[in-house]
Amino acid sequence: MVWLTPFGMLCMLATVLLYWRLPSAWRPWLLAAGGGVLLAHDGWSSLAAWTGLLLWVALICGPQWQRQSAMRTVGLAGVLLMFGAYQYGKASHGLLAWIGFAFVSLKAWHLIAEHGGGMLRDSRAASTLAWLLFPPTLAVGPVQRYDAFRLELLRARWEPQLASQALQRILYGYVKVVLLAGYLLDHKLNLLGNPTGHSWFDAYLPLLGYGLNLYWQFSGYCDIAIGFAALLGIRVPENFRFPFAAGNLQEFWRRWHITVSEWCRDFVFRPILSRTRQYMLSSLASMVVLGLWHELSPRYLAWGLFHGAGLVLVHLWSKHVPWAAALRGNVLWRAFSWFLTLQFVILSFALTSTPDLVAAWRSMTVLFAPLLPGH
Repeated sequence: MVWLTPFGMLCMLATVLLYWRLPSAWRPWLLAAGGGVLLAHDGWSSLAAWTGLLLWVALICGPQWQRQSAMRTVGLAGVLLMFGAYQYGKASHGLLAWIGFAFVSLKAWHLIAEHGGGMLRDSRAASTLAWLLFPPTLAVGPVQRYDAFRLELLRARWEPQLASQALQRILYGYVKVVLLAGYLLDHKLNLLGNPTGHSWFDAYLPLLGYGLNLYWQFSGYCDIAIGFAALLGIRVPENFRFPFAAGNLQEFWRRWHITVSEWCRDFVFRPILSRTRQYMLSSLASMVVLGLWHELSPRYLAWGLFHGAGLVLVHLWSKHVPWAAALRGNVLWRAFSWFLTLQFVILSFALTSTPDLVAAWRSMTVLFAPLLPGH
């Protein structure tokens, strides 16, 4: 991750110092240039891929087209085609991940779907480019809406209290990534991945370690991004709110990878629900899209279906079981619901932490063996 390298830390410092020395009209161009530097450092293939996508967005959103709806459809189809080709190449041909490409694809979709053309006419080119290439969130998000970012950019002011909170947030991020994930989990708790002599624990503990590592690293990088953005006077949304404390699966997805979950809710779940009135179909479709957004592979398709089915079961339970509402007020039931949700999430890591579905099935078979008759 770039923010753990001397180059990334130097870029962070230089961006903040230059940002507050420049007139406000030049700041969006500085942010866009900073993002370009990070892309060039990542590699020319990454820079070329981003350039192609940005040029496509400029073509669709720059001019004021007469047939806006038709151009919007063409634009979205192009984004989907480019992202699908990228995911296919990454999954099937060992293509290296391009820094932040998955996240900018979500931004491109949002920009085309909700704003359409006229970006050049309305003098939004600088702020749009700064938003797409915003250095703090370029690599791992959070994914901020364009209107919210533009408003933050316009009212950005140096505030000592906000800067102090930003530095504290960056420190939290480095503690999570370096101390908790890099040192505590990898060195002091490495027994989570070592054989214990008991088949069930040998299957369960690596999933627990995988989940903790994923959470500490991902939320830590997001903390750094949020703090870095705050040093620029720009507030970006939270991406994690203690997801492993969720009392049910619906709540978990309101706490985990929040900005991408909200994108999926707004652009997949709600449109399908409004047309079909089928909660089951909408939930399954949104989670499948979320899974394939991570990786175009059978294991992530299965992961999406697994979580989609879980959301459907939670919905059916809360809507059609007469005593479900009364149970929510019971302390013991809330504790059991939290435990059950946590185990469901940990079990789903068997699909994403293993190389293929065969290995995932072996792991799940071991985990469910104590529940089978005759064991």
